[in-house]
Amino acid sequence: MTDSEVSKMVKVIDTDVLVIGGGGAAARAALEARRSGARVTMVMKGKLGKCGATAYRVAEIAGYNAADGQADPEDTPEEHFKDILAASAGTCDERLARILAREAPLTLADLESWGVPLEKDGDRYLEIIGCFASRPRTHIIRGHSEPLLAAIVRQLRELDVSVVEDSIVTRLLVQDGRCLGAVAVGRDGEMLVFRAAATTMGTGGAGQLFRHNLNPPDMTGDGYALGLHAGAELVNMEFMQAGAGLVGSIRLIFNQWLWMLHPKVYNSEGEEFLRRYVPPGMSVEQCMDLKSYHYPFSCYIGSHWIEVGIQQEVLAGRGTPDGGVYVDLSGVSEDGLPATPRGDEVRKMWPMTRQFMQKRGINVTRDPLKVGCFGHAINGGMLIDENTETTIRGLFAAGEAAGGPHGADRLGGNMVVTCQVFGKRMGQAAARLAAEGRTDRKAEGAIAEEETRLKALAARKGTLKPQDLKRRVQDIMSRGILVIRNEVKLQTCLRELRQARADWESSLLVENHRDLWAAQEVDNMLQVGEIMARAALLRTESRGSHYRDDYPRRDDGKWEQSIVIQQREGRIELHPRRLPRVEAASRY
Repeated sequence: MTDSEVSKMVKVIDTDVLVIGGGGAAARAALEARRSGARVTMVMKGKLGKCGATAYRVAEIAGYNAADGQADPEDTPEEHFKDILAASAGTCDERLARILAREAPLTLADLESWGVPLEKDGDRYLEIIGCFASRPRTHIIRGHSEPLLAAIVRQLRELDVSVVEDSIVTRLLVQDGRCLGAVAVGRDGEMLVFRAAATTMGTGGAGQLFRHNLNPPDMTGDGYALGLHAGAELVNMEFMQAGAGLVGSIRLIFNQWLWMLHPKVYNSEGEEFLRRYVPPGMSVEQCMDLKSYHYPFSCYIGSHWIEVGIQQEVLAGRGTPDGGVYVDLSGVSEDGLPATPRGDEVRKMWPMTRQFMQKRGINVTRDPLKVGCFGHAINGGMLIDENTETTIRGLFAAGEAAGGPHGADRLGGNMVVTCQVFGKRMGQAAARLAAEGRTDRKAEGAIAEEETRLKALAARKGTLKPQDLKRRVQDIMSRGILVIRNEVKLQTCLRELRQARADWESSLLVENHRDLWAAQEVDNMLQVGEIMARAALLRTESRGSHYRDDYPRRDDGKWEQSIVIQQREGRIELHPRRLPRVEAASRY
């Protein structure tokens, strides 16, 4: 590409609040900022209502946690808070966890007023016990999160929020410790400069780091890389959720309740292999029953041998050609479910699952499913305060882009509600900052520096296409960090990532605008992959979603704390640190 193709036009857009992203957290922030009177501009990699993890249907339902006490009169926000703390295993920001638990029930009224279809059981909400929870508070939204996002998008259009689609943000503009906006590149190569009093990040996670993932194509870790480069601190990046999903032409979550049906699981050689991994004293059926209570992999509950077994079989070459094993539900019957509250919940969810898969051409009661281990969501992100502001003034983050509300494990049904609770706070806080008045700092130097960098990136004349390098990064991360970790695997992962970085620097070929876009994404993926691997290497224990088979025990004496990551003078530094706690008397 030529210089003129990269910046044939430089378009400057002035706004009060810039919202980066298009998913649930970003859309809610844009709505609240606009309601607060701010001029709002959204910039996103896809189309409004069609991009971000919220719009990506990978399951028949979405869970939405709110302790309203309908299913269990003894459930309260305090009980929800306790469950978050237990799952976090000492690695969440307790202030944020308390805010989430207390404000979650208030958002139910919003959903109802917007017409979001919450499933009912008679005249009450249908609520189930979500992953890692002690009580039923997970409300069910049929159609995953799409109805929720669609409801917010309708309001954004009515409020005439400015939307810039099909554009990737390449750098945040920071001067004297203050974020002043961002630079983006459109699909046609146009360079866009957004000048804003407040900048909010709802960029989602980094699921595309893995060959098998349950994220849309735009989830390449952009927010983490942008924030780190700008000077924001990241936290808990080693705590990445993994779980079982369907591999092949259709990618879907293999919902946890299906394990209670005790399906047959076998490898490409026809061997039922789980017995090889389940420890003495535990049956395969017991392991499956434990797994039925939570979707994400967690290393110390006793259910983790399922993902460990699947991943080991695939890495040993005994998996399917597309990286999975076979799970056969053809001989199961819901009649065999126990007469327990959990058994009753599964009876209610099983018909939804069958119907959802049948609509996608899968007869789950007849055909064996190909199931592999997927990268799902990161429980960490940019370190934020109660108002979602990062360690950079004027830069805010919420949803999967932010760290702190969760920890080593995250309650199932907590992420969608996190996007609403903190997306609302983010939009309101950004609008308040914008109302204080626009800064007179213009960041001309940072804008010129980014234009020069983009021109140099577009001029690469090597032999390596960025799309090929992206697949290489996915394979490196899938082998080195997914489910099973140890020092040898992590050191190998880092070495291979650094070689990939060297090849990106020396051999990248950028021939068109699509390549320029992909080259930026690979840059971000390499940055985030290294961060995750280094944090996992530093944490010499197993805790929640972080499992090291060379350090299989949880070590509270040393590691009941988080790992905070920052970039100083181009160097990435990692420091163990306890996140804020609340006073014991006010915890519950």
